[in-house]
Amino acid sequence: MSAETVTAVGALVYANRELLPILDEHLVDYEGEVLPTILLDDIVRWLVAHRASHEDLCRSVFSWLESALCDGSKVVRGLITVSGVVMIPAPGQPGAEVRDLLGPGLREVDPWST
Repeated sequence: MSAETVTAVGALVYANRELLPILDEHLVDYEGEVLPTILLDDIVRWLVAHRASHEDLCRSVFSWLESALCDGSKVVRGLITVSGVVMIPAPGQPGAEVRDLLGPGLREVDPWST
């Protein structure tokens, strides 16, 4: 955990306020501490589970992640790759279709992209 990764997930939630309940639950679970890798994992899992009912939010989050991947520091890029893109289900699994929302930078770090 670093100040940069905490700031990045905070900015993601701030930009997509529909994610606030996920952050609230995270803060309760981890006694007020923000653990960026776990929080981003939780966000991506939630998006996958709610992809049909929250398509606009999914698009917004993956667009935000694309920008942060392109403009962010090495540590933020690592967070997005390891705790974000890698959490998308494998092709053929339920939810894998959110992969269609990935921009070119996210596709590049997606282990399933060819």
